[in-house]
Amino acid sequence: MEWINDIKERISRRLMRNTDRNRDYVRDFIDLESAKQVGLIINSTEMTDDEAQIFVQYAEGLKKRGKQLLIIELNFVKKSAPRFTGLGELLFVEPAGLKWSDYPGPQVEAQVKKYELDILMDFDHSPRITSRYLCSLARARTRTGVHREGFESCYELMINRDSYDGLKAMIREFDYFLNMIDNGKRVKAKA
Repeated sequence: MEWINDIKERISRRLMRNTDRNRDYVRDFIDLESAKQVGLIINSTEMTDDEAQIFVQYAEGLKKRGKQLLIIELNFVKKSAPRFTGLGELLFVEPAGLKWSDYPGPQVEAQVKKYELDILMDFDHSPRITSRYLCSLARARTRTGVHREGFESCYELMINRDSYDGLKAMIREFDYFLNMIDNGKRVKAKA
């Protein structure tokens, strides 16, 4: 079975590089403070109840700061229901919307492409390819996620996988780097 996963991953790397290369959407580094439209990809299959509460608190905090949210909730269990309704617009991706290779079907792709986001944060650290593929085709100016060899074209900012110590640590890292962009702009403006 491992050789099938290796083949899937090699094909995925090539496909995502080609997908990203053929797009004309402008990428940029947007800081969290000036972002208006924020997307959050979360894998609810892999989450504990504590992590779900942390995620809800983070999303509600972003809403209080005036951010419009798009929650892309991935769930790989058949006949499951969304966990994160009411936090913003919700795009629920379940096994029925995926191909055998964990790639989203054309209907899910079309839904993701219709949103124009300032920032898209990928909180899915699982080995599944779905979130990385969604990041590669999303219309988001800044995309953040966990570093994986060969998928660098999917993101503008990546955190080191070794430093991943749960969802809370990932949120802290994303916030730190996305706010650092803002600090860099302020320094340039003062100079």
